[in-house]
Amino acid sequence: MRISTRHAAVVMAIGLIIAGCNAATTTPQPPAQTPLETSAVTPAPGAVATDTASPVATESPAPTLAPTPTPTVAPTQTPAPTQTPGPGDPTACTSYSANASYFANVVRTLGFDLYCAQLPSSWSMGATAYLRPHGSRGWFTAAYHNKKKTQTIIVGEGDFCGHTSNPSNCWASSADLGSVYFGDLSGDLKDLGGGQFAVFVNPNTKTGYRIVSTGMSQATFISMAAAMVRVPRS
Repeated sequence: MRISTRHAAVVMAIGLIIAGCNAATTTPQPPAQTPLETSAVTPAPGAVATDTASPVATESPAPTLAPTPTPTVAPTQTPAPTQTPGPGDPTACTSYSANASYFANVVRTLGFDLYCAQLPSSWSMGATAYLRPHGSRGWFTAAYHNKKKTQTIIVGEGDFCGHTSNPSNCWASSADLGSVYFGDLSGDLKDLGGGQFAVFVNPNTKTGYRIVSTGMSQATFISMAAAMVRVPRS
């Protein structure tokens, strides 16, 4: 069969159009790639590794705090005397200047340490007594009072309980309140009841000292007991 030249050209043109369409719509796919295996690379001697990972910071544990100890409260103690005892000056004792010769005679007679009271200026010395029986230990007592006689102290020294009907009553008390001073001597503060306080030194002996108060606070009495002054022996 004879095909005309015109007809062959048309067929060829159609074939070219079809081939062009197939070329435009078909995108060649790249071949699948096989993942490469990675391996650690050991740097050659002297080489500097550029990909060394920075060390991960390790978190330090928080310090353990020791428990704070609970403070221990010390038991309440009897306060120390408000006045520090010293040798003192007997000429400053209450009513001493008017009775200097009397005190000198008492010291010579008794032969032991005698104490006088150094009290506020409104105070005065009242009744006193002393005795030294033959072959026995002597004793001395003195009473002091304020101007209105609303406050008093009574002092006993030596064997002053020996001549009483019941010597044990001299050292009776209802409570022990701690250690304080009688002049330069250490003594025991006592509660006698009824608002009275006392200081005992060497109780139940022939060389004892006692001072008893009426009408004053404990603090005031402690101060007066500490202000007792030893009279020197001439």
